[in-house]
Amino acid sequence: MGRIAVDDSTRSVLEPVRATVERGLEQLPPAGGPVHVELGNVPGFFAWHADGRRVVLSEHLAGPALHHPDESPAIPVDRWRRAAASVLEGVALLELSRRCEAQAGDDWRWTGAAAFAAHRVAPELGIAHADLAVAIATGHPGGHPRAGGAVMQAWHAAKADPLAQAVRLLKGGVLSAAEWLRLGAWVLSPRGGRGALPVQVEPVAPRDVPCALDAWSWQPLLVPGHSRGGRVVVQGAGAVDQPWARADHALKTLAAAVDGGCSLVTDTGGPVGTWEVASAEGFGQVMGARGVRFEFSADGRLQVVLADAFVGPLAAVGMADRMGTSGTCSGRWCVAGEQELRFVGIETHSLTMHGRRDRFAMPAKGFGMGEWLMALGEGTWVWGRTDDGRLLLRGRMLGGEVQVRLRQGR
Repeated sequence: MGRIAVDDSTRSVLEPVRATVERGLEQLPPAGGPVHVELGNVPGFFAWHADGRRVVLSEHLAGPALHHPDESPAIPVDRWRRAAASVLEGVALLELSRRCEAQAGDDWRWTGAAAFAAHRVAPELGIAHADLAVAIATGHPGGHPRAGGAVMQAWHAAKADPLAQAVRLLKGGVLSAAEWLRLGAWVLSPRGGRGALPVQVEPVAPRDVPCALDAWSWQPLLVPGHSRGGRVVVQGAGAVDQPWARADHALKTLAAAVDGGCSLVTDTGGPVGTWEVASAEGFGQVMGARGVRFEFSADGRLQVVLADAFVGPLAAVGMADRMGTSGTCSGRWCVAGEQELRFVGIETHSLTMHGRRDRFAMPAKGFGMGEWLMALGEGTWVWGRTDDGRLLLRGRMLGGEVQVRLRQGR
């Protein structure tokens, strides 16, 4: 006795592929008897009735059209191969239901796992390419469950067991946004799933931010260049592969959303606000500081206000008691990379060096604080917040490594 039982309505569509179905079923867990296959008015390609071991194929698979109307136009599967795959997927769903102790659903996890199981036992049917095409063109397994097959292929490429991963999720396991992003990167990459297709499939079109992402989706981003640069921030359940946009460079990256979806918004990417220099360290010395205030504006403008200012080694306290520097300098700051910034065009002409007791004043350019401020623009500065809320800048200036600590100003 064969492993499938067909009636007159399905014989014409299944007989040409019956041998493939029989061989595939031999490699799947037994359904408990012959699988009865019939035609009916069902959504999608098929419906599975576990209680009666019965697969109801869509009546569209009987023809006369070559393809079911739900086929992806990029890589359509003819109705005979689709019918064969549907029988195998139906049996795979029965086994998944048994393992998960749950009724099979139609989301990407159920559909993708069943599709991968069918592909594994009958790769000649070509459904893996069709599922990849859906995932690449839509970027949305959550809204197109057939794209779930591409997720399973991504796990397989990463040396993970796709069916074990699916069972884990169907039993309540959690898939992190970072892992979902990695899976999407493989699917959409010319070096991954996209490059494995026999024809070119245009990926989902990139978007600018701000935007909202539906649950279980991947979205290429193309953010135009900005003179200041910035950062893409995720609000909700999602992740961005490279969220930092360097100044004057367009940002091309990939975002992903998991269960619940997310929104993507822009952030300045810098320590906006007023900060007062508290101390510095460099050239093997600890340096004291007073009277230096940095004002980082959200649009990239920078203002440095010096009021009787001094930055120098503790050994120079005597000089600090006798003189200081005052004035306001303007310039710009911009994003140079992840937690990195650059200072651009700091102008020091307005600074004056003056005595604290004696009445004298002279231009500060070429001396002390003027040179110190201009040296800030020599390279890139890594910035971060300390546990006590201070701002820490680390970089190179005047030929040496320097750290500058700043406290929140008013």
